[in-house]
Amino acid sequence: MTGHAQEQPWPQDKIKRSALPCWQNWLVTGITLTYLICELAFNSRLLDLVGSVSTADEVHNMERYGRTLTAIAAALLVLQFSLIGLVRLKKKGIRLTAKVSTALVLLICLIAGTLTWHAVEWVIERQVTKSTGEFRQMSLLAQLYQHALIEGQQTLEGIPLDSGGGQARTWTSPSGKAFLATLPVLLSSSDRYRKLLESDAEQNLRDNISAQEGGVRGYYEAWIKAREEVHKEFVAYYNDEMDISETVRLEQTRAWQRYERSLEAKRLKTWNVPRRYYATVRNQVRGQGVPVTRDWTPSDRAGFDAAVAKAAREKYLAQRTVVYEGVTIPKRLDWGVFFRLNVVQKALREKLQLPGNTLVREQYPLNDKLKQFALELHAPHLDEAVKQKLPELRAAAPSYSAGGVNEKLGEDAARAVIVPPVALMFSLVGALTHLAKLLYLVLVPVTAAMLTRRYSRPVRFMNRHPLAFPVALIAILVITFGVTNNSITESPAYQHLKDGLKETEVAITDKPLPLSGGTLLRVVHAVSIGQSYSYPVNHFLREHVLQGFDFGYVTRDE
Repeated sequence: MTGHAQEQPWPQDKIKRSALPCWQNWLVTGITLTYLICELAFNSRLLDLVGSVSTADEVHNMERYGRTLTAIAAALLVLQFSLIGLVRLKKKGIRLTAKVSTALVLLICLIAGTLTWHAVEWVIERQVTKSTGEFRQMSLLAQLYQHALIEGQQTLEGIPLDSGGGQARTWTSPSGKAFLATLPVLLSSSDRYRKLLESDAEQNLRDNISAQEGGVRGYYEAWIKAREEVHKEFVAYYNDEMDISETVRLEQTRAWQRYERSLEAKRLKTWNVPRRYYATVRNQVRGQGVPVTRDWTPSDRAGFDAAVAKAAREKYLAQRTVVYEGVTIPKRLDWGVFFRLNVVQKALREKLQLPGNTLVREQYPLNDKLKQFALELHAPHLDEAVKQKLPELRAAAPSYSAGGVNEKLGEDAARAVIVPPVALMFSLVGALTHLAKLLYLVLVPVTAAMLTRRYSRPVRFMNRHPLAFPVALIAILVITFGVTNNSITESPAYQHLKDGLKETEVAITDKPLPLSGGTLLRVVHAVSIGQSYSYPVNHFLREHVLQGFDFGYVTRDE
């Protein structure tokens, strides 16, 4: 009897089917799948950003893409509910035309997406603009510390070392990047870590400047570019092809004014000189050093200016000296002599941000792996850059607050610390929500089709409760990630951080966040473990499905 009953199809009226027409259900499924691919790809790129030395513009670009995807996620949820609402209206006898239905659904989705966009922006901007001067200063220090970890100039005590003695492999791993995404905001929000961040702040600043410029090689390329610009100017100088247009323009103005005054002395204007006086005027103008042509007329300003330009050029070519950047120098100097002129060296030092007594050579050997260049140019450059930036770093905390001299610097630092974890959280929530939604959209029609052919108790349960499986799956994954450990979460450094943040309030603004540091760290734990499994898939989707779309962030090796 049991076997015979299982062969029978389940009664049609007891099978749960999609509330949407079949084509709409699969349309929403396809759109949801497309969104999910984009969201997962963005998630991998966000971790790439966190795991590198990024700029404020790159962080802002990623923030905009993150907000856009979150807005799309909200619009997709509203899309499904709107379509279901139209179906219910139809059942009640309220029928709308296809054009009206489409316009209404699109309008609702647009409103939902726009509101979500601005809501997320409000959440981020409120935290940034209301952040305290202390948090902003700590954010700046935490960023430098984070970058030092990424570049390998710092090691976090208690984190296992690689075979080479560093921790680069840890911080370039997906779990390491996910940990770094939230580490700065945790360190910035508690004064107990100020000493840790301040202890090597100057060296971290130096290393950060070097990393932003691409190290010795990057600075060498900047020197090459500056030298090429000087060489272009040298070629023009050596071949008497310097731009003297400004000198010519000034001489043209002065000569024309002098010419007008000479006419005014005779109660004449350029436009009313009698024709019988043309020859006399030409001779007078030539006597003033302007070689006008024989057919020149007294009102011809263009011809006058051309004659002045010709005279100025001839004078320039006849001179044995030339004015270069306001300094008179001999003509035909050799390249080496020209390059070491004080006026050239001063411009190079300003462009390359070097101390005032630094000699910039016209050539550096490559066979010593740029050791001489690093010693003579790169090291003094970093000294000068640190000298200029250090006062900002060590300024009083109130200077980073609204209206302070370092307000912009503080806001950029706070944004760079706040955006990655917030974007990561919104990304994960959107991905998990729409993963559950996607499974729901697929399970309902698939289980319904299976029950029409053959009865099965598990299939019947999933058909009657289609959200139970996706919700249970996500819950199991979250719980598993929360209790599983890796080399970071098992490390003494993580345990020390866990103990330090256990009852600590996380304060970005004057009011602490609702979540304690310990709670946030548990979230970081689950995210760090989960990313180690999901990142390879997410990265594959970005590289191969989205053809390497960069979401506004391009690494140096791309």
